[in-house]
Amino acid sequence: MNTSEGLATSPVFTITDRLPIFSYLVSSNRTRWYRTIMRTFLQRHRELYSYQLTTQEIRDAVRAAFDPEYTLEQCQSDLASLKEWGNVTTIYDSSRASSIASFLSPALLYQATPEAIAIETFLDEQHRASAARGSLRQGDLPRLWTSLQHIDEALHMPGLDPDATHGREIAEEWQRAFEVWNTMAREAAQYLATMINAAQQARPDLETFQQYKSAVVAYVHGFAQALTQYSRRIREQLATWRSTGKQSLLVDIIARYLEPPAPTAEGRRAPEELRQEASNQFEAMLNWFSEGKNADSFRRNALAEVDKVVRRASALAASARPNANYATHLNTLAKHLLATRDGESAQQLFSVAFANHLPVHLPESFAGTPSTAYDPQQPGVWQEPAAVTLYLRPVNRGFRGDPPMEDPIIDHRTIIRDLVIQHEAKLQEQRSRIAHLFASGNMLDLGALAHVSIEDRSLLTEIIDACQGHASHQYRALDSSIITLLNPGERIYTLLNADDGILFLPRYRLSRQQEAVHEPESALL
Repeated sequence: MNTSEGLATSPVFTITDRLPIFSYLVSSNRTRWYRTIMRTFLQRHRELYSYQLTTQEIRDAVRAAFDPEYTLEQCQSDLASLKEWGNVTTIYDSSRASSIASFLSPALLYQATPEAIAIETFLDEQHRASAARGSLRQGDLPRLWTSLQHIDEALHMPGLDPDATHGREIAEEWQRAFEVWNTMAREAAQYLATMINAAQQARPDLETFQQYKSAVVAYVHGFAQALTQYSRRIREQLATWRSTGKQSLLVDIIARYLEPPAPTAEGRRAPEELRQEASNQFEAMLNWFSEGKNADSFRRNALAEVDKVVRRASALAASARPNANYATHLNTLAKHLLATRDGESAQQLFSVAFANHLPVHLPESFAGTPSTAYDPQQPGVWQEPAAVTLYLRPVNRGFRGDPPMEDPIIDHRTIIRDLVIQHEAKLQEQRSRIAHLFASGNMLDLGALAHVSIEDRSLLTEIIDACQGHASHQYRALDSSIITLLNPGERIYTLLNADDGILFLPRYRLSRQQEAVHEPESALL
């Protein structure tokens, strides 16, 4: 054996050369058997921590999976191919020797290479990701914030040594925080894509969709509330590390412990490459939580999809209600009657529409004398002159035979009085609610409201909508006071808690200006 040949082993994953380790996936007619064998190694590796298998154990696993007639010779041939491609390695098992002959010819044990396990792990993760629908991991945000707080406390320790135990603890805490954030971001994006696909599907069952709407509204609003609460904290914490120079120290510590110790220097990445990867991790998290970037974009898109779900549920509920627009039904019936070609079809359509099976009869004075004889030479009844003379009452003078019919006089006083009472009641109610909202002064900050009633929330939304549609962002209340929206372009959001739910809206501020009361001149004299 050549010593230099044994020491100079080429890496499995090269940049430009052919990779034989992937041959079992595409370049053989026995791909199904190869995939089953490699999945067996992966399952034993994960579940039983068993890394070395005999030929008989692999054969039994393939038989149990899909091929009951799988023989030992076929198994040995498949394993030989996998060994040639670099997917498995072999070692001699002399521990089971029961005789001198078996000791001299020990059985072979097969073990999957780390690269083959990595390929199968990747394929399994992709399968899980394609089948998953994503989730909003609301509890990951507090865990991420707690990890960052622990890292911040450790970075501010006096005399911190990256090579000491504290440096390793900081690196491990960062890896946990990064994995939590990466999983949360990936699952949230997958769940948003699932919501978009659900909105494009065919019309679902009304009751099922209503239940889905109720669940998804609470689910998304809860995550959006937590994201609003923690995004600013995490963004400010990461920005503080950058401004104080702690980012460079953290990146150095992460890069130092990014890879586990290796027995040889072969295949290890350069320190510059490790530091670049650590810096990329920090920048990725900072960019995701930056203002107006991924976190804010996800919150806006998620709330927009929730609004679509609510609108679609309303549309489904409206379409499920019975349509009582008789004018539309009569118009449709008239169009069908116009399109019929014979009287019998029209009669059947009429009978079905009005649930009346009796034939339609016309008076003799209108249609003429009935006759069963049919003479094609005679003109139609509708072409003959009218047999009845219709007398029309003159419009220029009254007809003496009939008494004059006058419309009854309607007394509107009761209706007007009821309308006045309703207006006064509405005015008094709005006055009391506005006085309650502005009880502390003429300024109102929505973020300072811990809890509002349903009626107060409806009044606030009415005022804000009217201010947004006004050129001066003002609203004139029924008590003649003027309410002005001071920050119509506010980008910071807050929550209005009411008994029936939570309203997510910008943190608007309102000011109220009451109309001056003019006393009569007689009172001043």
